[in-house]
Amino acid sequence: MFRTASLIFLLISGCAPQYVGRIAESEADVPVRAAYFSNTPKALDLAFRAACDAPGDEFASLDATTDQCRIPPTPDIAAFLLVTFDGALEAPRLIIQKRVLPAADGASVELSYFAEVPQKSGSVRRVYFKQPSLDRLIDDMLQRAGGTLP
Repeated sequence: MFRTASLIFLLISGCAPQYVGRIAESEADVPVRAAYFSNTPKALDLAFRAACDAPGDEFASLDATTDQCRIPPTPDIAAFLLVTFDGALEAPRLIIQKRVLPAADGASVELSYFAEVPQKSGSVRRVYFKQPSLDRLIDDMLQRAGGTLP
């Protein structure tokens, strides 16, 4: 489980400049990978938290259902994000977000990934990079943790 979660963090850093980002205007614009679990997946929660421990990584609980791992990008990816998306001279972050939503007889787990680029206006722009290989890896991890994909 830990190895799979660690691979997610390694792959997210593959948001290399050849990818075209899509600006997410709202939370609903960020695509999610989801799975249903008959019980709350404690092992997945522990693996998510444990994988967010590299230098510079920040783990944050946004609310009772949502956790994020905020990862500093490599310098070339940071420069690409700042130049392409008119960012302020403040470091962008790569975000992996996990949301656990109670369901009738279990829980739904949603995982998403995106970049947050601070803007000169003071706001933050979310940018999503489509990576099919990362989507497959997330789906595989959710299934191995006991989830059923929609």
